[in-house]
Amino acid sequence: AEEKSSYASISKTKTFAPPTNDAEYLFAQLMRNMESACIKARRYKLAPHKIVVFLKKNNFDTQGSEAVLSRPCACPLEFSGIVRNLFNACFRSNELYRATGVILLNLQPDADTQYSLFDDPLQAEKIKELYAAADELGKKFGKHTLYLGASHPIEKLGKGRRGAPTAREQTRLTGETRRRHLGLPLLHIKTEN
Repeated sequence: AEEKSSYASISKTKTFAPPTNDAEYLFAQLMRNMESACIKARRYKLAPHKIVVFLKKNNFDTQGSEAVLSRPCACPLEFSGIVRNLFNACFRSNELYRATGVILLNLQPDADTQYSLFDDPLQAEKIKELYAAADELGKKFGKHTLYLGASHPIEKLGKGRRGAPTAREQTRLTGETRRRHLGLPLLHIKTEN
């Protein structure tokens, strides 16, 4: 099968357990999804002009919000403030949430960018160079080797069933890293001597 090479949109969704109403953790999951989607967009040399974020409640209802960017951009650091505002528009502290997701829309070739009068082209180019370096590190050491500070609570709180690191994450073989490890199940079997 041929690998897909053109996209109308790119989406990333992550479900987690247990459901939570912890705003910091939910925003971290949302930013991790945004980072993953933008990594894929940059891999195909695309940039979204519109972004959608959504939160899935414990009862599977979904609340979302969208924004049009001032210019196509695949560097989440540049529009993390917009993502925060979209998150705040969707989040209700009295609800439990089970998933977060993002959709990148109106994808365009990430070629020479036309900046507006209100953009800071020097800063935008520096951020683009930063992400080029992050993508190179990602190729060498695994995706999300470098990540935005907003997604750090995922690392801090763990990704296991109840928020703790899984037994397999805690058991590394020689040469394995946090992101690159063999997909071997960890079996706890009693043997008779």
